[in-house]
Amino acid sequence: MSIVIIADQPNLGSILTSRKISERSKCQLPLILHNGGRFDWNANEFITHAAGGPNTYNIKPLATTVIKKAYNLNLFCSFLELENKTIYDVNDSILYQFVDHLKERKLSDDTIKKHVRLALEYIIYTSNRQPEKLIASSDKTNTKNYKVHYSIKTIKKRHIEIQYITHHCLDGLIHISDDVDFIRDHELEMWLDAINCTKFHPVVDDFLLSRWQAFTTLLDVTGSRITEAHQITRSMIKEAAKLMLSANKLLIIRNIPVVKGKHKGKTREVQTTQEDLQILLWHIEMIETMFPNINHDSIFVDSRNGSPLKATYLKNYAKKVINASKYRHDLCHITNHSFRHRFITLTISKSISKISKSGSFNNILTVAANACRKITMHASNDTLSRYIHLAQVVNQPSSDQRAEEGTISTQIKLRLKHMFKVIDGLHSNIISKNEALESLLKTLSEVRRISTT
Repeated sequence: MSIVIIADQPNLGSILTSRKISERSKCQLPLILHNGGRFDWNANEFITHAAGGPNTYNIKPLATTVIKKAYNLNLFCSFLELENKTIYDVNDSILYQFVDHLKERKLSDDTIKKHVRLALEYIIYTSNRQPEKLIASSDKTNTKNYKVHYSIKTIKKRHIEIQYITHHCLDGLIHISDDVDFIRDHELEMWLDAINCTKFHPVVDDFLLSRWQAFTTLLDVTGSRITEAHQITRSMIKEAAKLMLSANKLLIIRNIPVVKGKHKGKTREVQTTQEDLQILLWHIEMIETMFPNINHDSIFVDSRNGSPLKATYLKNYAKKVINASKYRHDLCHITNHSFRHRFITLTISKSISKISKSGSFNNILTVAANACRKITMHASNDTLSRYIHLAQVVNQPSSDQRAEEGTISTQIKLRLKHMFKVIDGLHSNIISKNEALESLLKTLSEVRRISTT
């Protein structure tokens, strides 16, 4: 199987044109190696091309984007090695097999499309560099001589025509990037419980449990991207918690970084609850007790030595915990980013509900979207349009997911729902009295912990 290795401090002084020292020092270089360590010349030549060329590396796109592309391309390279094929052997049939291979990995249709289109870019680039190999063509009149037959299609976005590559092996796959993977309360309950039944951890101690709950809570209450949540510090949480004992005071987490979009580099703030802060403080207290000499301000740390975890580790960690739990199939469509969709949807839903109670407005949806933008720092209401429809569905009386304006936190609400399920299970003889009692006592203990100031 081919692998990607990352050169953390490559000597790229002769080709880097950026004057920023930080960008030079943080620049990384991905390299794809065949099984056994052989250098994959074709794949690395394409990665260099995708990075902007040998004279503009780390300018546009940035090296971090190129690294992600290298890992994605490595899936295709590994597949070719598995099939004992080279890039020169690829044909239409091989691409169909690649799609089946990606399906076996439980990838979504949208993710499969992205991987296949990157593979097509690689195939087309190699074909153009070595035309004598007759690898790929989009010419419908000359189909016999070439192995791969792709198409170039055009879509319009805001009056701008955008071309993209496709192949008939992608026919039938559903494009879902415009849909919102909205994590509902019952899915959030399963997500929280996944740490208790995952095979990823043979034994789950209080530290792992508190870290998982703190991680989930921070995503849920801030609507942050992983790279943003990773930068939220213990000091920020402690500052927000200073008013927990003050009556009628809003609890606000401030200075949350924005790392993407029009407002990149700015900060935002979100209102939270006492219960949410208690979960975060529980984990923070555990960190500082276990590692009293800690010299950084991160919330998420390695359980062995207290060193800060990388954002990429957090992203992959959540996937590993979920995939090794009994909820793997129930939560296969949920990612870390689904919490951002949940946050935005519920924020708009609450705004719509609040404005509706105060009177009738013709532009109620616009007002609600504007209110949400102040919290999420979206560039425009256009980017929130897909959430508005979902927020209206959430507010329907028949919906099983209501965005309530009350002060009860999601943490308390989920635990109350769990207790009701335990009681129903006891009455239905699904669980024994001892199992019910143990579960109820455990949940009550959690409620007491997060409700005590």
